[in-house]
Amino acid sequence: MHLAWLEDAWREFQESADPDELVAASNPIATITVVVTLSLVFLGLAYAPGIAELSGFDTVWYSVVLVACGGVFSIVAFTQRCRGPLGTLCTLLDNSFYSAALVLAAFSTHSKVGLPLAVVHGLMLISFPARSYGLSKLLSAVMIAPALVLFFVFRPELPVALITGTSLAMMMIYSQVTKTRREARRRQARLEEALGVVDRLVDESVQTALTSTLLTLGHFLHELRNYQTALSANLEYLAGEPSLTDEARSAIEEAQDAQKRQASLLEETIATLRGRSRNSRTVFLVEDAVRDGAAQLREKVHLEVAGDLDFEMTGNPEHLKVVAMNLIRNSAQAGASKIVCTIRASRRDTFGELILEDDGPGIPAGELGQIFRTFGISSKPGGSGLGLYLVRRHVELLGGGIRAENMVGGGARFVVRLPGTRRLSKIPASG
Repeated sequence: MHLAWLEDAWREFQESADPDELVAASNPIATITVVVTLSLVFLGLAYAPGIAELSGFDTVWYSVVLVACGGVFSIVAFTQRCRGPLGTLCTLLDNSFYSAALVLAAFSTHSKVGLPLAVVHGLMLISFPARSYGLSKLLSAVMIAPALVLFFVFRPELPVALITGTSLAMMMIYSQVTKTRREARRRQARLEEALGVVDRLVDESVQTALTSTLLTLGHFLHELRNYQTALSANLEYLAGEPSLTDEARSAIEEAQDAQKRQASLLEETIATLRGRSRNSRTVFLVEDAVRDGAAQLREKVHLEVAGDLDFEMTGNPEHLKVVAMNLIRNSAQAGASKIVCTIRASRRDTFGELILEDDGPGIPAGELGQIFRTFGISSKPGGSGLGLYLVRRHVELLGGGIRAENMVGGGARFVVRLPGTRRLSKIPASG
């Protein structure tokens, strides 16, 4: 049971301490400075004329030895980079010996000198360990244990004992508080990690479902085209029969016309899907993709495109068409009647921004961080919430990013960051 407690306390101390900060604090120059300074202070209290009688510090060399031992442990911890079993143990021991040296000096001197030393010891406990180690029960124990032993040996005066005891009690309380905070941070980190895993799983599931849906749709269209071919052949066969009446022939001709229109629509649909699924990279103007995407919408909304209209990028323009189409549709369904699309090329790097601003009601403040997630909010009742998620996915396929915000005067603003540059104007040929 006690061994298990010690293992837990050891692990807690390792998790609470910041090795990099400890290495910086225990470097040889800093360690030698601390050891020499404390030793000179102790020797001054014991031997300086006028102070020696006031302090009665007859155990000075014990405190000096304790400080020197603390310095040795600090140097060893530094050589181990305050990591591993030896580095961790020496880190604990150097604090314990420094604390014991100050407590011994405070307990073995008269109260006029012991009180300031006890205050210094308390400040050391609260400031350095609390900042560098985050305080843990094991660290508190190794610093309190020497003080308890020295208390029963020297029986210090009441003011000195109260200050030292208060400092040690505060250290124990802070160690429990910081432990609670560390556990809360760990729970928060585990929760965020779990939510991230869930988000990735949902993302992958939606991608798989969409891929499966597109494959199923492709098979359906392929079979439908086969039926259309068979229907066309049968209609041609019937149209060639010489015994048909005029009415029957007229009906067959109408059926042939309808079949040709359906076949044409089917081929256009297949060609569109094939074009969107093909990884075709080309150089295109962002303005053209935005206008092409808007032209495919049924929603009536006034669209203005301004800014750097010569901004171009490399990629599949179908991705940007889907982005523009979904963003404009989303704004229109939310109640916007006007959308201003501004294209801005960066003067500092090879990126630009496609900014869409509408005059709609805007986005609820509590939902701004969720609109691009899978099955996020929808601009119309009963919507799937996939529209803006697909926008984000298509923007990422183009190598960009997207964010949403509300404008001060009302309305929503979508900022799409895209890789690209302004098109270089062609120089007319001379001659």
